[in-house]
Amino acid sequence: MASPREGFNIDIIGRFVRKSLLNQHLTLPIAAAATFLSFDSSGNYLAKAAHVFASLGINPSAVSPALTQKVGRLALILGATGLLLSFNEWLTKWFANNWTATKRGEWDWDREIVVVTGGSQGLGAGIVHGLLARNPRTTIVVVDFVPLTWEPPTGSNIYYYCADLSDSADIKNVCEKIRTEVGHPTVLVNNAGIARGRTIMEGTYADVEMTFKVNLIAPFLLIKEFLPDMVKHNHGHIANVCSTSSFVAPPNIVDYSASKAGIRSMHDGLQLELVYRHKAPKVRLTNGVFNFIKTPLFTGSTGIPNFLVPLLRIETVSEAIVNTLYSGYGTTLILPGMMRYVSMLQGAPEWMLRYVRNGSAKYDIDFTARHIIDSKTGKLVER
Repeated sequence: MASPREGFNIDIIGRFVRKSLLNQHLTLPIAAAATFLSFDSSGNYLAKAAHVFASLGINPSAVSPALTQKVGRLALILGATGLLLSFNEWLTKWFANNWTATKRGEWDWDREIVVVTGGSQGLGAGIVHGLLARNPRTTIVVVDFVPLTWEPPTGSNIYYYCADLSDSADIKNVCEKIRTEVGHPTVLVNNAGIARGRTIMEGTYADVEMTFKVNLIAPFLLIKEFLPDMVKHNHGHIANVCSTSSFVAPPNIVDYSASKAGIRSMHDGLQLELVYRHKAPKVRLTNGVFNFIKTPLFTGSTGIPNFLVPLLRIETVSEAIVNTLYSGYGTTLILPGMMRYVSMLQGAPEWMLRYVRNGSAKYDIDFTARHIIDSKTGKLVER
């Protein structure tokens, strides 16, 4: 869920309701107590309850068996709803992790090797800093086309490799270097991505090809490079940064949206391959499906009230990813929480889904490409 960093929003209300009214650990005992009091034939316990209410400044005459029954029924409904939500969360967690538990000490962050693509700035840098805050001794490998925009802390195990993730040969070379010079990665965060911000008609061949190479093909190839050792030891975590545009594709970033939809399919298919083909159920997978994040890559407004769909801060998203990695379990992260309901519309009637999609056409956003593409070579050029 979105955090207070994004200002007051519906996710905060949802979190409060879930921990109070829909918290079965609170409401079910209230339901049980109210039911007991409403059927107290002796009147002793009801009298005692009235005395307690009186001490709180509440009129004792208002405490009647009828009212107590109504309170009990309401608390029972709320408690049952909370119980169903908890059961759903429980099923979601264990299905996503193939019913295999993470044992204490199974993840040793002094020994794990984490690769973060696009970690030089933005969300990638936030993930690196979040990992270092949890354990400064963790070995982290940053793979990016641009140099680090931040200074690694003294004594930290930070490695930087320059690589053009649109070039498969470059990817293969840098992966070989990482394995030789650092070791076999146990965590891969596919964070690097680009958005050109042009319509299908206006975008060049290079725009379209670059978007798919960096956003979709590179994660595929990086997984191919690092997954075998994870499978061999039945230990690892692959986290992909996806987007809510994979559900609703706004104009001007259709190629970006399509590449992120490919990430969702890759995540779903890889889950099955790990269990049924490779017999490595404890290699965890996380798919981070995020709405717009406040970065220098775009300016403008979505036109949607911040209360409903807040513009996410880098710290909120990076914190969610790092917490998930440290949990030892994979999941699907959808931020902000309201976008869960948008994702559910994929099976809705076309008219309903189209109504939601039409709203994205009103976005007043200017996407700023992070890199320049050389018109002659089609290669990335550092801005």
